[in-house]
Amino acid sequence: MSAPYRLLVYIVVAAALGGVVLSGNAFLIQAAIGVAISAILALSWDILSRTGQVSLGQSAFFGIGAYGTGLLTPLFGAVLGWIAGILLCAVAADLIGVVTLRLRRLYFTIATLSFGLSMQVLILATPDITGGSTGIMPPVLMGGSPAAQLSLITGFLVVAAIVSDLFLSDRFRPAFFMIRSNPALAASSGVPVVATKILAFAVSGMIAGIAGACYGGLYGYVIPEDVFTPNWSILPLAVSILGGMDTTLGPILGALVLRLLEEIARDYVGGVGYQVVYGAVIILFIVVLPKGLLGGLRQLMRRRGDSAVPVNPGETA
Repeated sequence: MSAPYRLLVYIVVAAALGGVVLSGNAFLIQAAIGVAISAILALSWDILSRTGQVSLGQSAFFGIGAYGTGLLTPLFGAVLGWIAGILLCAVAADLIGVVTLRLRRLYFTIATLSFGLSMQVLILATPDITGGSTGIMPPVLMGGSPAAQLSLITGFLVVAAIVSDLFLSDRFRPAFFMIRSNPALAASSGVPVVATKILAFAVSGMIAGIAGACYGGLYGYVIPEDVFTPNWSILPLAVSILGGMDTTLGPILGALVLRLLEEIARDYVGGVGYQVVYGAVIILFIVVLPKGLLGGLRQLMRRRGDSAVPVNPGETA
């Protein structure tokens, strides 16, 4: 993706969410906040997946971000509290990464899932620090103004997109994809495989922590069952696959479409049944478009471009 195109994506995303802020529509603002948080979390998952690691532990960093910023902000203030909370996610990712990133494929996935589940147990086992099952009450983000909250979260989404594009640049992309396709070849080519994976894991954990911190600050109340649920590990995977992996725009597009599908299914089906229809539609999308929505759009544009090329009559003979 060229620099002008990347800049255009940032401008379009910021302008679209900014338009929602200016509309003053409470429903649209809340929906946009959900889309933005989902997109940030999906970008965090996608960055790590580029090294071939399929994580089901994003809920752990999502929850650490929510709890870390919630507990540290009253002690150090908003700015330092958030910085410390996000750095806590990086430290946790480094520690877990040293242990798990030598594992391959399914074993790594199971290890990250166990980490996410164990974090909830740890929170419940330390009520004097974390509030246990009763949770904590972090400071409400931006004084509780939904429009101001969306503006701030939009800024974080743009930052996450910039970081994602950085790891798609020529400096990191070849090493990441070589590690994913053939770790032994990458190591023999001089790529520090484990160090690169740990870097990706740390950055992924920090971005997931930002999403969790934003979520925790929306209403000023966080409980372990809400932020450490496996849903926050499955959601970014589904969003990235739906929108298109190994891209920056894909997870953002996937988050938007996923929210639209959810609202349509809820309106037309309602009750518990809408979740079945919602899930079935997502599966259908993934089967029909294995490269995601973005990949499907690119393929369609390529076909239209090929059909527009005039055929030399001599070539048909």
